[in-house]
Formats: sequence, C-alpha cells, structure tokens
Amino acid sequence: MLVKNIMLNNPVRLYEDDYVSEAVKKVQKLNLIYYPVLNDMEYPVGTFNRNSGDLNSENIEDVRVRDIMKPIGDNEIVKEFEEINMIFNKPSDMFFVVDDKGKFISILEKRHVMKRYFEKLAYTYANFKGILDSVDTAILSINRQGQIVFINSYAMELLCIVGSSAEDVEINNLLHDMNFTKDIFDSEGEFSKSVDFNGKTLVFSSNIIEHNNRITGAICSLRDITTYNKINDELAVEKTEKEALKSILETAYEGLIVIDSNGYITMISDAYKSFLGVENEKVVGRHVTEIVENTRLHKVAETGIPEVADLQKIKDNYIVASRIPVFKNGKVTSVVGRIMFKNIDEFDKLYRKIGKIEQQLENYKDEISKINKAKYNFSDIVGKSNEMKQVINLAKKAAYTNSNVLILGESGTGKELFAHSIHNSSARRNKPFIKVNCAAIPDELIESELFGYEQGAFTGAKKGGRIGKFEVADQGTIFLDEIGDMPMHMQAKLLRVIQEREVERIGSNKTIKIDVRIIAATNRNIEQLIEEKQFRLDLYYRINVVTIEIPSLKERIDDLDQLCREFLKKYRVRYFKKVDSISESAIAKLKKYSWPGNVRELENIIERAINILDTDSIIKAKHLPVDVSGVYDIEDVKPLRDIVRETEKKAIIQCLEVVNFNRSKAARLLGVSRAAFYEKLDKYKITIVDKTIHIDE
Repeated sequence: MLVKNIMLNNPVRLYEDDYVSEAVKKVQKLNLIYYPVLNDMEYPVGTFNRNSGDLNSENIEDVRVRDIMKPIGDNEIVKEFEEINMIFNKPSDMFFVVDDKGKFISILEKRHVMKRYFEKLAYTYANFKGILDSVDTAILSINRQGQIVFINSYAMELLCIVGSSAEDVEINNLLHDMNFTKDIFDSEGEFSKSVDFNGKTLVFSSNIIEHNNRITGAICSLRDITTYNKINDELAVEKTEKEALKSILETAYEGLIVIDSNGYITMISDAYKSFLGVENEKVVGRHVTEIVENTRLHKVAETGIPEVADLQKIKDNYIVASRIPVFKNGKVTSVVGRIMFKNIDEFDKLYRKIGKIEQQLENYKDEISKINKAKYNFSDIVGKSNEMKQVINLAKKAAYTNSNVLILGESGTGKELFAHSIHNSSARRNKPFIKVNCAAIPDELIESELFGYEQGAFTGAKKGGRIGKFEVADQGTIFLDEIGDMPMHMQAKLLRVIQEREVERIGSNKTIKIDVRIIAATNRNIEQLIEEKQFRLDLYYRINVVTIEIPSLKERIDDLDQLCREFLKKYRVRYFKKVDSISESAIAKLKKYSWPGNVRELENIIERAINILDTDSIIKAKHLPVDVSGVYDIEDVKPLRDIVRETEKKAIIQCLEVVNFNRSKAARLLGVSRAAFYEKLDKYKITIVDKTIHIDE
C-alpha cells in the first residue's frame, strides 16, 4: 500500500507569510496539533503548533507564521509513492506528504494508517474464516500449549461440539485425552495419525507454525475416511472383476473397444490395438476419432441407435463392425464396438466382392456424370449477326449469376444449345446438368419424374423408390424444356419447390433441401397462356428473372452462310463424303426461304443434300427440296407416285419437328393411328436419335 492511498484529502495549508491570527482561524475547527508551513513555491519549510505558547502573547496581530514556526525534520517528510509501512520506522506521529519534486501534497498520521490496517485485518480474517467454514475438511489452529485458537464449522460438527465455542479448549481433551500436543511439536514439521472417534475413522494431520524462528503453534486438519475405505474395498472388488472381464473379452473377440458417452476411449483390446498399429501408444482417454479411422462409435453415442454388421474401411481394408450402445436410466453411458475376424476366408471373399461393387459404382458414377453433363459451350453457337451477338452477350451475363433463366424462341432456334452454354459458363459447371422435356412426359408421370417417389407410393412403383430429377440436379442446373406444356397442377408444385428450395417425394412426408438453378424454355407465347389461364402468373415471375429471346433464322438470315458451312463440315465427316462447298445459287435459294423450322430445318436440309449427292462435290440448287428451290428442273421431274411418297415423308418430318419429336402428338396432328404412323416411319426409314431425324436412303 502506498502513502498516497491513505493521506488526508484537501488538507489545510499555512504559508510562512500568513499572519498568525489568520493561521489560528484556519485551524481552529481542526483537530490536528501540527500543521505544515509552506513557502510561496509550495515547499514545506516548517511546522505550526496550534498549542504553542507564543500564541498567548498579547502582541500577535503583526506576527507572521515564519516568526513562530519550527523547522521540519527529515523524519517528518514522506513521498506520495513510498510504501506505507516505512513510517513505522520513524519516530513522528504525523508526516507531511510531498511529490517527487518535494512540493507539499497532504498530511499523513500514524493513527489513520493503524486504523486502515486494522480494517484490512478484520476484512481478511472474516474472509479467511468464511473460506475455512465452507470447506468439507475439519481445520483447527492451536497455540504452543495445545489450546485451540480457531476451529471451523465442519470441525465443530465432526467433533460433535454443540453450542459454545471450542476455542481455548485443549486439543487433547477434545480428542478423548489423546496426547497429540507432544507428538505435534516433537515432529518439528508434518505429523499424521489415524484416529478412531465415535465409530469413525479420522486422519489427523498437522503442520507447525513458525514466527521469527520460533514455533508458535500448529495448523491441524481432520478428514473422515470411513466412506473412502468402503469405496476403496468396493473398487478393489470391481477392479478384480474388470480384469477378469477384460481377459474374457480379449479371448472371445479379436477386436473390441468401449467409449464413454462423449466419445472417449475407456477400454480397447490388445488385438484391436495391434490391428490399428497403436499397440505402443496410450490410447485410453483419447477421443475415438483420433485412433479409429472412419469410426462411427461417437455417432452411436449421440443417437443411441445400434449399428450391427456395418462395413467400415480401416487402413485400406474393409471390416465388419457392430456398435452397440449401453443405456442407464434411459441415457447412453457407453458404446461397445466389436470387430469379428473369425472367418478370414469369408472376409477376403467379401472384400473382393466389395471391391467389384466399388469399381462398378465408380463406373456408374462416370456414366451418370457423362449423361448429366452439358455438352455445348458459347463457342459452339454459330452466328455473327448483330441479333445473335446481343443474345449471346445477354446469355453470358446470365451465366455469371445464380438467377433463374427463361429462354424463348421458335422451335429449332437452338434454345437447348443456349441452356447448355449458360450452365457450362456458370459456377455450377462441374455439377449436374439435368434435361427434362415437359411436353414429352405424360401428365400422370411428370411429378414422379421431377420429384421422385418412395417404395410402394403407387402401383408399379419400383422397389426402393426412385430419386427425382431435382434431387439429381442438386448443386447444379435443371433445364425444363417446353415448360409452357407443363400441366397446371404441376406448375403449383414447381412454384413451391422454387420458393421453399425443397422437394418431397411421392409417398413421403419428409422434405429434402436442394440447391438447383432453373433454366426454362418454351416456343409458346407465355403471356397468352397466362391470359387463357393455362399458365400461372406467379410461376412466370419466378422463372422469368432473366429472359433470353432467341431470334428465328429468318430474323438472322445473315448467319445462314456460316451455318451452312458448319453443317457441311459436320455431315461430310459423318457420311464420309467429299463435299467442298455450297453453290451461290443454292445459298440464294436458301436465303429466300421462310424457314418455319428454323436452324433445325436448315440442318436437315444440308444433311439431306449431302446424302443425295452422287458425283458432285458441290451442293447445288437442284439438291435442295422443291419448296426451297421453288423450281423444277427437267431432271427433277419424277413419277407422281414418287412425288406423293416424298411429300408424305416431308410432311411427317416437319410434323415431328413441330411437336419436338413426340411421335404420339405427330400421329394425332396428321390424323392417323399410332400404328399407321409407325408403319410409315418404317416405310420411309425415318429414325430419331438425340432429337435429330435420320433417313436411311
């Protein structure tokens, strides 16, 4: 403690130039005898005694303080940052406190310091007694004669002391006249002895107290070990039983481990330690995840659900492990993990079988990854016209966001090509890209296709259920082509999936969280469908965050030359034909055509022209369909029967393109039965592969 912490606040100040009469007035209400006298620099230069005989003189009106003050001795001055206990080595009872420059600050009296020390001592004693009364050990303090000077509450209770204090009582009398006093002080240090007291076993311990190299007393303690002895006996029995159990388990099983409810290992067999390669390590007490690879023991401790005969991979090998929780009062107290290695041959067979399954799984994953992958990029989109440049730039901007995209455009304009490119340029490029043609799926099956179903959800449901397209597309993109043909009841469910970002399989009440970006496309007029109550307005707002409208081929006719060259390269390689170019006259004819089938129709026309080329290496106007070229050359005149066949075949092809290759819809539009329609496809050798029509001439 420092001087500044105890010195007086705002002490009176007398100056050497003050008149004595003024000084008397200043101090008359104060109870100090001595007061410091300061010069005009605030340095103490003397002391003023209010009881001085000089004050009784009749002529003190003109007397100054300097005339009667006494000089200050060195023992009367202390500094503010000095330790307070140094004043007890000085003879004065009052001191003048100065700063580090020697200027007066305050006054300090020994009696104030003594009072502060006494208060601190009383506070410390109260805390000390409170602490000792709260411990569950009997504590006593004795003097050199063996008399108790302090005893805590627990000791009073243990020694059956009721009512009055035990202080001043001799400890020997308290403990049934046992001569502890001599033993305590003869030991000159620590002393300990077992005592039987009122049917209890107590351990008496003491430490002597020394002051100025003289023994003044001792601190004693008493601990009741009656219960501890019983517990120790029980633990000895339990230890024996545990060792026996451990020996049995070591013999019965080749791999055994036990963890507590928090996942820390309490027991592990030597065989298991050897298998893990930790036989020389301290394993008990460590968390199971630090020792056992791919363990689920701590998970079973959390869930309380047993896992029997489960496969676990450790050190590049598969083992069969069981994890059984142990309950007490409805709570998991431990988990037993067991590994069986009794039949190594069967284990090897199982391991080889697992290896094959694992390889097949990897192969399936590769196949699924290939199937659910976008094939095209923006570099695959042909077109340098201003109309296409604007659309491509907008699509690239959309790719950098995570917003839903709606692609509009006539049939055959390349909507799917844009969907692929947007996905491959987005942050989801390495995740699944799932294509769904809403018009090609029957209304009664579309919900199960999109959201999946549980086993037994309906008649014909596959065993084990089926995952839906949205789940497959999790973290990736789903492309909903021809969304304008989606039934109204499915539009409501799709809206919920977009809003809640979760799906629910048919036959299940469990929701599955998903993160899927939606790219939708249609060749229909959505706004008109909304007016006709065939498309939900709220769903339209959800999918129409970014709208990309692809121009028809007649709106970007400047791209026709480049498109022809690309299709020429593609099909001459496919059909191994030497085709150098397309004539100017053929290009002119193509540019005058209205292109109801857009780019897809142009591709079919180029493929057809390459197929019918004989000796020519240039596609000419005569190799184009009549409705494109607009004229008949004499060499093109054919029998009426052939013209009818060609017209019928062309009508079938164009109808298939309009309905997006849906054979049932094409048959209905052409007014023939499905059987008759399939006969004509076979008759004209028309096949559909990956939304592309092939004709085997």
